[in-house]
Amino acid sequence: MTDHFDSEEDFHAKDRKQFRRERRQLQESDRSKFKKTNLVQKVVAEIPEGALRGRVTAVTGEGIWVDSIRPGILCILKGLLKKEKMHAKNLVAVGDNVWFEPQGLDRGSIVHIEERRSILARADVTGRKEQLIAVNVDQVFIVVSVVEPVLKPALVDRYLIAANKGNLHPIIVVNKIDLLAESEDEAERYKEFLAAYEPLGVPILTLSSVEGQGLEAFKFLMKDRTSVVAGQSGVGKSTLLNAAFEFHLKTGDLTMKTFKGAHTTTKAELIALPQGGYCIDTPGVRSFGLWQLERAEVGSHFKEIANLACGCHFADCTHVFEPKCAVLEALKQGLLPLIRYESYCSLLDEALGGLDNRTKRKLETPDG
Repeated sequence: MTDHFDSEEDFHAKDRKQFRRERRQLQESDRSKFKKTNLVQKVVAEIPEGALRGRVTAVTGEGIWVDSIRPGILCILKGLLKKEKMHAKNLVAVGDNVWFEPQGLDRGSIVHIEERRSILARADVTGRKEQLIAVNVDQVFIVVSVVEPVLKPALVDRYLIAANKGNLHPIIVVNKIDLLAESEDEAERYKEFLAAYEPLGVPILTLSSVEGQGLEAFKFLMKDRTSVVAGQSGVGKSTLLNAAFEFHLKTGDLTMKTFKGAHTTTKAELIALPQGGYCIDTPGVRSFGLWQLERAEVGSHFKEIANLACGCHFADCTHVFEPKCAVLEALKQGLLPLIRYESYCSLLDEALGGLDNRTKRKLETPDG
């Protein structure tokens, strides 16, 4: 796994000889090369003399921005690395530790991408490729809002599963809490959300970036850690970071036609925090497809359903239509939150080859 660095100086101080020594030890300990077929023998890239180590801070149409001995080096991927692209929509993501060959003072060619210790990823719009959002981060702040846009528990569940699959610590942030006074229905839904999600043991922050409520707790949790801030368009991710750290990130309002957020942040970017640590502000999403979600693992991501499943009559019960289902009985008795069960059913349908919710809506609505 990639090392964790407490400071930028520690990151760039890693000696090339040490890196090659570790790589050689890993290669020697890999017993797969002794297998008869040799099909799974580990291939370790050679790092040319003169190559430098750096961290990817942004990926744009211009290229890949890397901070190394100097910040803001614009890099491209070397041709050999591009051949590795199969099920990946993008080979490099913000947070990647890379080695590159310098080409002048502010240009370079990436020749090696180090192993990642954590990944936040989603399925691309086709569902056939993995789209990396951020890598080598400690925690993900799953930002949702109330009223504008309305609270969406199902989207929270998708991020929770992605965090679990990618070795990330999740934190749920409910923003715009000041708007609850405007909607009794949303206030009731918010209470249901807390009742359903607090037992999961995932930290939940309730705050208002406009009124400053909860910002100190938000800043405290980000101190000296690398965090990615993700969520639906329009929930106020950039506004939240601006309020907490006095940044000047571009923000936008909801579109009046759909009351959905506009994609104001157009790229993920690694930002140094004044108190120590880093954060990655990501573009908002309308939907979040999970990459390679298997039917068998859906239930395991819903602990309350997994615990109830042992009481089902059938060992392979899907908890949707089967008789003598302990999960359906608990739902009927009000012992299982409906919003969690609805999310489970949606993900199960998707894992079985069904369409995700956004695609369904586009098919049902003529103008998409």
